[in-house]
Amino acid sequence: MKNFAAVVATSVLGLQAATVAAQTTDAALEEIIVTAQRRQENMQDVPIAISAMTGQMLQDAGVRDPRDLQAYVPGLQFQSGTAATTTIIFLRGVGIGDFNANTTGAVGVYVDDVFLGANSGKLFNVFDGEGVEVLRGPQGTLYGRNTTGGAIKFASRKPTDELSTDMSVLYGRYNEVRLEGGMGGPIIEDKLKIRVSGLYNTRDGWLRNRVTGHDLNDVDLWAARAILDFTPTDSLLLRLSLHSGQNNGGARQFQHRGQGVGFDGSPLFDENGVPLDGMGYADTDHNLNAGDYNIEGKEKVKVSGGSLLGELALDGFTLTSITAYEKVDRSTLEDTDASPNDVLTSVYIDKPEQWSEELRIHSNSEGNLSWIAGAFYFDDKLETDSSYDLLRVLRPFFVTDENPTGFAPESSVGLLRYPYTQDTRSTALFGQVDYQFLDALTLTAGLRYTEDRIDLKYSSYFDESPYFTFPLIDLHESKTFSNVSGRLALAYAMSDDTLLYGSVSSGYNSGGFAGFAAIDPIQLQPFDEETLYAYEVGVKSELLDRRVRLNAAAFYYDYQDLQVFIYDTSSGVPVQIKLNAGSAKIYGLEAELTVRPTAQFEAFLSASTLNSEYQDFSDGLGNDFSGNQLINAPEFSMSAGLTWTQPIGGAGSLQATASGSYQSKIYFTPANDNAYSQSSVTMLNARLGWTPPGGAFEVALWGKNLTDERWVNFMAPIITMDQLNYNDPETYGIEFSYHLK
Repeated sequence: MKNFAAVVATSVLGLQAATVAAQTTDAALEEIIVTAQRRQENMQDVPIAISAMTGQMLQDAGVRDPRDLQAYVPGLQFQSGTAATTTIIFLRGVGIGDFNANTTGAVGVYVDDVFLGANSGKLFNVFDGEGVEVLRGPQGTLYGRNTTGGAIKFASRKPTDELSTDMSVLYGRYNEVRLEGGMGGPIIEDKLKIRVSGLYNTRDGWLRNRVTGHDLNDVDLWAARAILDFTPTDSLLLRLSLHSGQNNGGARQFQHRGQGVGFDGSPLFDENGVPLDGMGYADTDHNLNAGDYNIEGKEKVKVSGGSLLGELALDGFTLTSITAYEKVDRSTLEDTDASPNDVLTSVYIDKPEQWSEELRIHSNSEGNLSWIAGAFYFDDKLETDSSYDLLRVLRPFFVTDENPTGFAPESSVGLLRYPYTQDTRSTALFGQVDYQFLDALTLTAGLRYTEDRIDLKYSSYFDESPYFTFPLIDLHESKTFSNVSGRLALAYAMSDDTLLYGSVSSGYNSGGFAGFAAIDPIQLQPFDEETLYAYEVGVKSELLDRRVRLNAAAFYYDYQDLQVFIYDTSSGVPVQIKLNAGSAKIYGLEAELTVRPTAQFEAFLSASTLNSEYQDFSDGLGNDFSGNQLINAPEFSMSAGLTWTQPIGGAGSLQATASGSYQSKIYFTPANDNAYSQSSVTMLNARLGWTPPGGAFEVALWGKNLTDERWVNFMAPIITMDQLNYNDPETYGIEFSYHLK
């Protein structure tokens, strides 16, 4: 903790002002405007721990995949297991490691203020971005359904009053081609304007299949969006946004690791002591860019949706309505065992469809009192038809005249299907009041009442069509959950440049039903809602004529009935379980610092320390995890970087950017087993760009993960083996970007 205290003195909000400020003529840091409290405010005036990056900053930092944000935002972790556009998010150690289709997680994701409930496809509509805000800590007043961990808000570029164009063309290693851009302007002056944008991204695979000679883990996706703004009067805005996209790339291929046990539980090792799987196979070459796969996974994700925003400004207050629709159609074929044998092949099919409506009214006055009130409705229907082909490699041992296919469900040999539908209806009422008692002292108080009703129709069976099926579960259950959450904060402006704040807040994540393959109805017993009570103090300051920005926060979490996803491996066939742990405690410190001593130079440093512990957690199977560290909760993480802009006479300017990040050891299971952990990780990125006089375009060389550091970001036990998902290797290339405004 003493070492961290030293880091706090030099820790960051960093990248948030790097690019914009570097283009100004003086050294003052650029003001950052956020909408964390549903209104536009200077980030330094908001008593919430926030990290924010503009669209230009994201481009200059090389953040093309939203999962790259974890290298710049303290406490943010992404866990990727399956779909190219699916991820599990952790913030300050709060998250649920469940990859199944009906999981909404503990961190809310919003695009243009629309909450996205589906686990798959939620990172699709984030191109041509205006920026992103990451709100750390429970957001139990103004945001959505699941805010025990925090909220990530993506904003798209909007139509402009004048013709504007933003475009980038990128070519990189593995023949990556990425085209991204948007164009907008007026159709009818002062009345109607539009912006259309799109993304096309392809890349060859970097993982060689030694069985076929093919390259896997390729990328192939496109997306498009149109936003139309209609302002019939000065006080009314109607904004229609429509988007669509499709991913046709390969499903993620994993690395294989034998567990050293046979299908009968006997030990299996080769002559060198390398653990084998049940078929006697081991991937022993330590080449993370190659593997042996009998199945080459494919994945198709179709996403479409739209929203209609209406905003009416009246005397003293503004009315806002956001009506939105989202639909995802996902189909994934996965070589789950990551081996040349037919041990486990998975097919994931899920089709979530959601409607949402949010109504808000907020004050416009400049007095001591400001307020906001609203209502939220969310309706989600999820249809799935997923399956696991279990132990097909063993079918020859069960073949008889009466059973020519070797179908043996009593021995877990067969196709296990588990189709289900889940209907979710969520309603909420919320309000927040800010009252300025003195010129320097402001009290914030907010409440939210949420009610969630979840209806599950579930069946599972071993299927051997057209011969027969072996039914396991036929279940229909409903359950309603409700909660009152809120926030109380006190902010003291010591000066125009320094804000101190303290807050007490709570967040709620609805209970529900597991969405995995179950063979016993007891696995589908509903789990309860989780609640988190957060206590936080922080400082936001700008020093030396806004050449230095230092933000820091200390927090303590009382985490009750947290939802946990685990595997029971006692039978040899891993069984998924979702349950509530009794409680956990989390506390830590975060600091973010940006320094801009001259108009040409800027540096940032951010750091986070985290102490997490299950206080009361027994899985009911004889395992007690109390005292263990939470999953995906590194004890220390940091990032640092610098940007140097150098004019080169009449030839324009050069801009050099370098950044790096570090993360300490994390665990993937509550047991804190070293076999299911990732040791510390360090990554380095760099970029060198040239901008000609006038600044209309830029040509840049870029590199990501330049030290070719490899780490596991997802790990799970499979039948007698483990699957390990590694990050991408080193990539580099050239990018051309153009901006006309």
